[in-house]
Amino acid sequence: MFPREHGAYGQLLFPLIAALAVGRPGAAAFAFAAAAFFAFLAHEPLLVLLGQRGPRARQDAGQRAIRWFATTGLAAAGLAVFAIATMPRVAQHAVIFCAALAAILLAVIATRREHTTPGEILSACTLASLALPVALASHTTHAVAVTCVLVFAAAFTTATVCVRAVIMHTRRPPAFASRITGALTAAGAIAILAFFGAIGFASSVAPWAALPGCGAGVALVVKPPSARQLRIVGWTLVATTAAAAAILIAVLG
Repeated sequence: MFPREHGAYGQLLFPLIAALAVGRPGAAAFAFAAAAFFAFLAHEPLLVLLGQRGPRARQDAGQRAIRWFATTGLAAAGLAVFAIATMPRVAQHAVIFCAALAAILLAVIATRREHTTPGEILSACTLASLALPVALASHTTHAVAVTCVLVFAAAFTTATVCVRAVIMHTRRPPAFASRITGALTAAGAIAILAFFGAIGFASSVAPWAALPGCGAGVALVVKPPSARQLRIVGWTLVATTAAAAAILIAVLG
């Protein structure tokens, strides 16, 4: 019943770790991070119950999925209630933003569009957004909290578009349009982060923290690897996400 999308673990954990490490987290920050983790664990049993893992999985594992979903859902709800009740008001407002994204994502999942490019980008950005209330509950500045979210959202979006371009190249080479889109996404993400840093909306370190992930995305579309190397691609993206977290922690912590 654990989520099968292994890359999603990194998309959840690295933003949360960075958000906790750049501030002075208390019980509320840790509780909200734990709530996010339990909500993440509820994803797989939800898919089973919705029949999106196939009718056989629903028939064979339906009862176990109900127990998993109830357990993880109740844990997430209880921890979230405690966290929201004890965190600063600015962090409470950030939770509303995360909840709105999560509601949209649930609608996307229900309509079986989670694995489209927009669906995967929405999923990644929703996970990245969880860093916002955690960072604010850890008593960081607004700019630092926003930086944590934007850096990971930019890196995850770039990775999604570029990996899909690599898959398209494998299936229908040379896939120039998809590869150019990936490169433009990476360049655009860095440019937007630099702009936000220049106007003070985010920290000036934002484009530098996203550079490993965006740079890896450009490398993928410039010279796409073979299908047999996709596992290496996945671990490379995990490494660049870890690098982004390390840069944020080193500079903002």
